[in-house]
Amino acid sequence: MAKIGLSRSEAKRAELLKIATELFLAKGYDAVSVDAIVARAGGTKTNVYKHFGGKAELFAAVVEALSQQSVDAFDDLVLDAMKPEEALREIGKRFLTALLAQRSIRQHRMVVAESVRFPAVGRRWFKAGPESAREPVAAYFLKLQKAGLVGGIAPRRLAGLFLDMLSEEQLLRQLVAGAQPLKPRELTKLVDDSVSVFLHGALATKKK
Repeated sequence: MAKIGLSRSEAKRAELLKIATELFLAKGYDAVSVDAIVARAGGTKTNVYKHFGGKAELFAAVVEALSQQSVDAFDDLVLDAMKPEEALREIGKRFLTALLAQRSIRQHRMVVAESVRFPAVGRRWFKAGPESAREPVAAYFLKLQKAGLVGGIAPRRLAGLFLDMLSEEQLLRQLVAGAQPLKPRELTKLVDDSVSVFLHGALATKKK
């Protein structure tokens, strides 16, 4: 039965995409066959070829859909009434919560593992996900610059430096070293420390 607002064909495509996403994330590209996807979704392999063209094209569609998650974390973000420190804390918490979710970690592993085989897919994922996630943060830094509150470093560079400061070590720990997810208080402490260093620096100056 088609979902409300979707035609039967659109509903079938959405169902195939949903099931393929779960299977690819759980097992990786090689371990998932078109037959396995169809067995879960119902219908025949013709549906996959009709809507996507084949397994590789379906995988590309899955990656593109997943890439939106890090951007979606900022969808309803309103920072105008906040002081810079509060705003950066809110940005940091939302970004890290989305990035370090177990589904997101599996997504990173999957894309990295297949980026050699599908370089175009990897580039699309990076542009639509990690790169796009920096845009709303860069826009916020541009507002701060216009208000004279931050220096003249390019806003896009500032956004990259801030988000990378937050995420790089923890993302690698979970991707490569099998570290456990951060507890809420650990995530908050990481964000607070990063915001403090970003805004005020880490080197203490000696009083004369």
